[in-house]
Amino acid sequence: GYDLYAETQFHFGQLDLDAYKVLVISAHPEYWSQEMYFRLKAWVFERGGKLMYLGGNGLNCAVEFLDDSTITVRNTSSGGSSSDMAKIGKESRLDVYYESEASLLGVRCTEEGIMTGAPYRAIDTSHWIFDGTGLADGDIFGERCLHMRCPGGASGHETDKMSPSSPPGTRLLAKGLNPDEGGADIIHHETESGGEVFSVGSISYPCSLPVDENISKITRNVVERFVS
Repeated sequence: GYDLYAETQFHFGQLDLDAYKVLVISAHPEYWSQEMYFRLKAWVFERGGKLMYLGGNGLNCAVEFLDDSTITVRNTSSGGSSSDMAKIGKESRLDVYYESEASLLGVRCTEEGIMTGAPYRAIDTSHWIFDGTGLADGDIFGERCLHMRCPGGASGHETDKMSPSSPPGTRLLAKGLNPDEGGADIIHHETESGGEVFSVGSISYPCSLPVDENISKITRNVVERFVS
């Protein structure tokens, strides 16, 4: 079974991460508070928490919660795109105030590939996420996707990629075939405390879960390992 929480519940301390083995964040979790980000990072890096990030453009923008229904978005005078951030030596709006979300997720959003859809190409099929898929390095998967706004595959809409802030030992397992090198990176990394992070870097990814056999199998492999 599973429990479902709103982000406000996480911010206001109603979610006890230590009561769970795995946290799944999905689709488009862009706006995060300082409390949420560092609470999650401590759980993964210090207490062995397992994080599945099944989305894109996540944890990219710092916000402040005024109450349980009102937030202030902390944009910058420099703009909000990845190219705007690069001009001031930052990877994201979160990075302006705290640090790059890639320090936790292993990936961060960039403009390349935005509003496109494509499948992934497998890069490192020796990794256990590919067990039982029959995929080999170079094979294409994630072709089927229910995303209607950006059809074309599981890597799409907005996509995240590895960066210099990705933790040491982060393994690149697959990459989307979106234009302009804009494909999402699927990554996995482990922490010294026994924590693990699996990130898919794509808003479109959940729309492939019901219809793409390989996406479903890969996700199942991660769930089963993380809860074991």
